[in-house]
Amino acid sequence: MKGTTRIQRLVLPVLILGLIALCLGLGTGLTLAQFQDRIQPSPEDVERESNQEFPVPLTPLPKTITPCRACHGPEKDFPVNFKRREDLLVHKNVKLSHGGVRVWCLDCHSPDDRNYLLPLSDGKPIDFEHSYLLCGKCHGTKFRDWRNGIHGRRTGNWNGEKTYYRCVSCHDPHSPKFKPIEPMPPPRKPWTPKETKAKH
Repeated sequence: MKGTTRIQRLVLPVLILGLIALCLGLGTGLTLAQFQDRIQPSPEDVERESNQEFPVPLTPLPKTITPCRACHGPEKDFPVNFKRREDLLVHKNVKLSHGGVRVWCLDCHSPDDRNYLLPLSDGKPIDFEHSYLLCGKCHGTKFRDWRNGIHGRRTGNWNGEKTYYRCVSCHDPHSPKFKPIEPMPPPRKPWTPKETKAKH
């Protein structure tokens, strides 16, 4: 008998809460499809967002490594190497630490034309100035936040012209994780007039 009363005490509040939730849901008059329509962007919004241009300051690559095709062009005898290796023959300053062992140079750099990054699904190659498009292929939520001004850095007016800084302005593309930095000491507490008198 006691067991039944205990079950009733547990089940009854759950049923009441469920009934309240059902009544509130019916009261709004929204079906699931209508709710999804409210949160899904319209085709016009998607089209406008995909064609939006993000002004980014162009940081030229060092003269020692550009243009890439000077060494990686079809007129050279460097075969395309799709096999990952830790020590690069030429780019000794590059230590690849991006995506663990799953990512290799040719997952981002185009094997056909090294002056470009791998193309998106539309087949158009990406130039280095628009490298954020390539980053967005794997880091979609960060890319969305960057476009909306939540992640990364941008300067300018909140409702006017803006300059967006690319992912590679802050992150090394070959080793994007920030290195640990030594914390600064805490700020010193300013002396009050009473403490200053007591000290002197």
